[in-house]
Amino acid sequence: MAMKDEVKEQQQKLKGKTTREKLEYFWDYYKVHTIVALFVVFTAGIFIKDMISSKDTAFSAVVLNSYGFETQEDFQADFSAYAGIDTNAYHCLIDATSTLSLESMTQIDFAFSQRLAGMVQTNGLDAFVSDPLVFGHYAEEMLFRDLRKELSNEEYLKYEPYFYYIDAAAIEEKNKIDEAMADVSSEISATQTDPANPSAMTDPIPVGIYLDDSTKLAEWNCYANMEETPIFGFVETSNRTDISHLFLQYLTD
Repeated sequence: MAMKDEVKEQQQKLKGKTTREKLEYFWDYYKVHTIVALFVVFTAGIFIKDMISSKDTAFSAVVLNSYGFETQEDFQADFSAYAGIDTNAYHCLIDATSTLSLESMTQIDFAFSQRLAGMVQTNGLDAFVSDPLVFGHYAEEMLFRDLRKELSNEEYLKYEPYFYYIDAAAIEEKNKIDEAMADVSSEISATQTDPANPSAMTDPIPVGIYLDDSTKLAEWNCYANMEETPIFGFVETSNRTDISHLFLQYLTD
């Protein structure tokens, strides 16, 4: 049946019916069409809204294993104000809820490690703070910048007493051993010396800063139950290190 003939037939069926009867007929006959149309309009509306409201990210940090679940939003808002980030135009993301255990490596741990890798590879992460065990793991993976090249002279003098070091020579040796033992499970670590003692290393490189007595981390209830001192690092692939410097200043002032 041609479309015009179908329309004419429907008009004949509605002839002489009341408004209510016409609405009931319309609903019975066009119910599926109406639902589909509304769904399309609703979905398109969400898509358009997301496009209009989408914002670039001005800063992104992970404060890992800090258990700052309840204060993350206030943490983000306070730093945004400190750094002068217009949150109406840009995102300021501080993830204080994620956790990672290198020992258990559950599906949750694996999912986070994959997400972290993706953020690093796409230049989506600027600063990283974590407990010493996890920080050491990623420091060996060369995730963090050499502070000798990153910090200004003033910053270097200020933070040098709190540096976390890796031994480049030990990491190179570890990698050679790992390659030789590719088919054997290996638990060799390159961080067996004290990371705060460069004199015991062959080729020490400062890549982290211990956040001793950080009033901001305390204010946002991060690492409240951890006896060890968390460590800050500049992510190697970041293109927004200027705000990362502000974040370090924010955490240490």
